[in-house]
Amino acid sequence: MAGRDPECAELAAAVEHAARGTGRAVLVLGEAGMGKSTVADWLLMLARDAGFRCARAGCSAAGMPALWPWRRALAGVAGELPWQDASAPAAQADRQLLAAAVVDAVASAAREQPLLVVLEDLHWADPATLLVARAVADAIPALPVMLVLTSRDDPADAMPDSREQLAELSTGVRRMLLPPLDPPSVAALAASELGSELPEQEVRELSARTGGNPFFVREVLRLRAAHGADSALVVPRGVREVLERRIARLSQPCATVLGLAAVAAETSGDVIETDLLDAADPGSLLDEAVAAQLLDGTGSGYRFRHALIREVIEGALPGAERGRLHAAVARRLEQRVDPPPSRLAYHWSCAAGAGAADRAGLWSLRAARAAMSDFGFEAAAGHFRRALATTGTDRIAVSVELGEALQLAGDTAAARNVLLDAADAATAAGRPVDLAAAALAIGGGLAGFEVPISDDRQAGLLERADAAMPAAEVAMRAAVRGRLSLARAGAVPLPERIALAEDAVRLAGRAGDPAVESAVLAAYCDAIAGPDYVARRIAAAERMVELIGAGRVGALHDRATALLARRLLLVAHLENGDLAAADEQALAYEHVAARLGIPLYGWLPEIWRGMRALLAGDPDEALRRADAAAEIGRRAGSVNAELMVFTVRLQAHLDRGTPGDYAADVRAVVEQLGPLGMPPMYLAAPARLLLAAGDAGPARSVLRAFRSGTADSMPKDAEWLESQWSMADLAIDLDDRTAADGLYEALLPYADLWAVDGIGGAVFGTIAEQVGRLGRHLGRVDADRHLAVARERYARQGTPALLARLDAGVRPAPAGTAAEVGRLHRDGATWQLEWRGRRSTVPDAKGLHDLAILVRRPGRPVPAVELVEAAGGPPAVSAGADLGPVLDETARRAYRRRLDELDRDLADAEQAADLGHVERLRAERGMIVDELAAAVGLGGRPRIAGDPADRARKAVTMRIRAAVRAIEAQDEALARHLRNAVRTGRLCSYEPEAPVTWLG
Repeated sequence: MAGRDPECAELAAAVEHAARGTGRAVLVLGEAGMGKSTVADWLLMLARDAGFRCARAGCSAAGMPALWPWRRALAGVAGELPWQDASAPAAQADRQLLAAAVVDAVASAAREQPLLVVLEDLHWADPATLLVARAVADAIPALPVMLVLTSRDDPADAMPDSREQLAELSTGVRRMLLPPLDPPSVAALAASELGSELPEQEVRELSARTGGNPFFVREVLRLRAAHGADSALVVPRGVREVLERRIARLSQPCATVLGLAAVAAETSGDVIETDLLDAADPGSLLDEAVAAQLLDGTGSGYRFRHALIREVIEGALPGAERGRLHAAVARRLEQRVDPPPSRLAYHWSCAAGAGAADRAGLWSLRAARAAMSDFGFEAAAGHFRRALATTGTDRIAVSVELGEALQLAGDTAAARNVLLDAADAATAAGRPVDLAAAALAIGGGLAGFEVPISDDRQAGLLERADAAMPAAEVAMRAAVRGRLSLARAGAVPLPERIALAEDAVRLAGRAGDPAVESAVLAAYCDAIAGPDYVARRIAAAERMVELIGAGRVGALHDRATALLARRLLLVAHLENGDLAAADEQALAYEHVAARLGIPLYGWLPEIWRGMRALLAGDPDEALRRADAAAEIGRRAGSVNAELMVFTVRLQAHLDRGTPGDYAADVRAVVEQLGPLGMPPMYLAAPARLLLAAGDAGPARSVLRAFRSGTADSMPKDAEWLESQWSMADLAIDLDDRTAADGLYEALLPYADLWAVDGIGGAVFGTIAEQVGRLGRHLGRVDADRHLAVARERYARQGTPALLARLDAGVRPAPAGTAAEVGRLHRDGATWQLEWRGRRSTVPDAKGLHDLAILVRRPGRPVPAVELVEAAGGPPAVSAGADLGPVLDETARRAYRRRLDELDRDLADAEQAADLGHVERLRAERGMIVDELAAAVGLGGRPRIAGDPADRARKAVTMRIRAAVRAIEAQDEALARHLRNAVRTGRLCSYEPEAPVTWLG
């Protein structure tokens, strides 16, 4: 009873009224298959449950004796009735008497028990049956009786006499028209038939194909259950019989026009285009089909009521006639301005006659290229295949296009086979440009969004194309060499790859082809993906964006290139530690990818959301994002998606403390990578998790390889920095000081960069942190400086997970440990300084003499006068001179207001963990406090200018600050330390937070 809630509610109410003695009569109308009998079945069950006595019978198109439905229905309900004379023509009076007798019999039966009488298919009823039905319907309002009649609503289905008498039923008989089922009701009916829900798209197709007719829905579903999805193109036998009977009643001109309309309308939802019909007055003929309930006629035009009608009409056409009609429709379509290529490709491919096949190939090719421009890759592949099936098609070039369409549609295996065949054919035909196009297409087309590496077949084709390429084909040579620099990754030394990519960039610039230039720049960025080239990669990717913005690249290529450029920029910004800039690129990428709707491009945003969740300290959300990316990547057949999902999951399990849950998956990956001969550094990240899970074997193996390896065995490619980070973790955890020392020296030049896995799968942190951790492990003097820098960066970028890790794993040196060592040594006209591993030279100045005295007396106050005298200079003003108050009242109030402002700003900066700003505010506050303290005497009395101690305070304060500024230009960390540790005033001192030994 899906979709019949209103009707069921009304019939249930009628049963209640009848049970109380107020009878009801209902005429249920609807086309064949609309569910009239189903409604009757439901009503009979309801009435029996309500205590009714039920009677049921039906009419037949085969012809039955007069009053047969009443005889069957009342058998066993009423006594003997004079049925035998009812069919006599001259017995009209007798019929009326019989009708009265039936009414009496029904009333008599209802006195004992409420009565339901159901008579079905009255469109086939004889006159006498309808006469009695009218009589009973008129009588039952005062009886506990319910009369239900069913009939088709199509007048063409009814007997002539039946039509008239049904129309003459009294107004007391309720007419109930059963409408077609809406899509939700079709879905409910399908679920009840199949035992499971259909996908929404299949429900929409089923609803459109059947027009919501329940019988048709059930028949199609039964055929589907028996024969699978292929049955979607078959009209079930029962449906065909119903529709063929309706079609057979059409006039011949109407049937002819309807056949042409069925051929011209590719779907039942299309408005029938009357200009395609070969008829003088198609409107009147189509109106005949509306009356036959085959078409719907509205103000917007004529449509088939549902797809099955169109399919039955078209299927009934002889093959030759169908081919002729398709050709006629195609010729009329070609006369239109800018006709849709896909329609013409379809009709010409179904047409018969001379030249039809050639026209089909021409329009199929146009349709395929139009579909590619609209990102309909599956449709494009179908059109390309149709074009290849015709003569006159350039099979090599079109096969390359087919391969590109299949790749973008996600069918990578079929795409590769097609492209390899095309490459072999191009080689045999001596067509190096087509060979190059096929080889490039294997790697995702010219843009090369995801190029397979370690693919000797692809690389061999590219090398063969490069060797055979004519000198005039500069742009294609550039594209081939750019792709070779990618395809040979891991197979040739990195400098060779970079040289190949640089040569491709030069060629592309000379060719002046923006599409090739953007593709080659992407390949160049991949070749220089190591930590030494971040700025170059940003410049190259921004040039790609510039080429796209100029609108000089093709529609499909520019979107793929835009995605590549955004991806490259995102990774570079992450390496620079600029997370906000990386987020901007991620949003720009997703905007383009969402519009394309291609799985190959759609999985990366989920990976980046997972990466961001890790930085926010939510590994569970990261795992959910990894699952989403895995599903999209699976549909795309993307190897990169698998790798990045692995990265996110690995880091998430490390962060949430569940490495054992993922250890089996990681071991499987390690076993797969082992035989490939990859540099051991690539296994460092998996070894981190296995070590955390209790398996130190892979970690020790990686570190052994590092200690014995050379620079060539660890190329500075995209994986180098993250691998060094992971190996540093291993070296610290396993206390491998030899490896730790080598890693410290390797990472130190890159302390300003951040370690990023792949294309943004995980951000491990700033290299400064790892240098600091290695330094602490090795006892290096500059370790804390690097750790402080790391903390400041994490606070500034808003990465709570990295801050928490730093705070948990890096603590101040415990009491009793060896003091830190610094050096402050005068060498003629300069001073040599050393602090935490950094050496610097500054010119001689009095402030440096002051600092040298203070740092050698930590914690001991030294009078400013003594520092002045030690530097060989007398006070600037003679003793005893009274020059008035050092600060007047206005100045003191201004200083105090500024102190209040600084206190508020300091609280905000400390809450935001902005360490650099905190230091600057503290320095300014200290200066103002010193000035106020020096300007105000005991009891708050103003100090008087001219006091020798005050003059010394000012002089020492000024020259120490000047010295610290000079040091800052050489060593920011030492200057920061001195600002925090040195106190100036009438009494000066050096008070470091931790012990420091200063050497001269």
